[in-house]
Amino acid sequence: MSQAYRHVQHLAETIGPRGSCTEAEKKAANYIKTELDQLNLDLKEEQFKAVTSFSWVFGLIDLLLIVAALIFPTRPQSGMILALFAFVAFILESSTFPFLSHLIPKKNSQNLVARVPARSKPIRKVIITAHYDSSRSALNFSPKLVKGFRRNYLLLISAMAAEVLFYALAVFTPLSPRLLWLLSLPCVLYILGTFLTLLHREIAGQYTPGANDNASGVAVLLEVAKILTRFPLITTEVTLVATGAEESGTNGALAFLRRHRPTKDTYVINLDNLGIGQLTTVTAEGIIGTKAASPELLRLAKTVATEKDLALRFAPYKLLTTDGTVFLMRNYPTVSLMAFDEEGLLPNWHWPTDQASFVNPDNLDAAKELVLGILRKLES
Repeated sequence: MSQAYRHVQHLAETIGPRGSCTEAEKKAANYIKTELDQLNLDLKEEQFKAVTSFSWVFGLIDLLLIVAALIFPTRPQSGMILALFAFVAFILESSTFPFLSHLIPKKNSQNLVARVPARSKPIRKVIITAHYDSSRSALNFSPKLVKGFRRNYLLLISAMAAEVLFYALAVFTPLSPRLLWLLSLPCVLYILGTFLTLLHREIAGQYTPGANDNASGVAVLLEVAKILTRFPLITTEVTLVATGAEESGTNGALAFLRRHRPTKDTYVINLDNLGIGQLTTVTAEGIIGTKAASPELLRLAKTVATEKDLALRFAPYKLLTTDGTVFLMRNYPTVSLMAFDEEGLLPNWHWPTDQASFVNPDNLDAAKELVLGILRKLES
């Protein structure tokens, strides 16, 4: 049994579900810290505050849109302004730019940041990220509904945009405000359904074991760290970042950027959901308009896969944000490495079946070789 798979077992089974900002998340951080300490790296645990669930942020946005519909018949301008405010907040939050989340109560989380110095003077820097918290399950992640997740998300965006449009037409044109309000009601009902789904998630959802998402990425990060300490790169400095509170809104990656402000020529490799399915280099990320991955890192990944005979796919990822999305949205040369099933989905995504028994150790080894190969190609 590979050491990488043992990491997955320990995180998913011994520690178990690791919700953002929970005691279990802290235990996972301590485990990762212990493993990295053994490598004698320059290691820091960096505390930050984070919301405990994305449900609170997006639930608040849904609630604002529902309130806008309730007040619109008597105060059209106020209803329009509130709906527009909520829609803009949704776009920003969905694109990893915190807005209303600043108003949500927060708890403690932490990043583990370890630096592997270059043997000589560094001429390039690389950040490797993997989050170690796990998500809470929800109805829309169930095996029967998850296939329609992107479609339902886009329908939600359309419903929000339509509500804003109807109210704007009512305020700025001679069209009947009452008629336009009635036309907006199906959109408001869809938003209400989404709000109730988020509420159900917080009441009845369970934190998942998080074997694939994302003990698998952490396992690969730890094994890459082990190799790099034995055989350091000559002119490349590597920073390993195990992020907390990713599942509640990519908070760990955002906290790392606020604290360190790396230069824009720093390469970023994000590891997420690597344990099941076909190893994939993600060519673009984003559910609201995709952001392209680094052409250079994509080219190097293809070269490494050919030379090492790794079965590697190239495909976009158009679902929820990752730590990689945070860096891409801020124009860092970034690539995410993930794995998808035959239908292009993340197996057991945010569901209680995300267990270690489903993780394929060969996937972890292949991902490790791919990361190390990319780093060595950057050297040359």
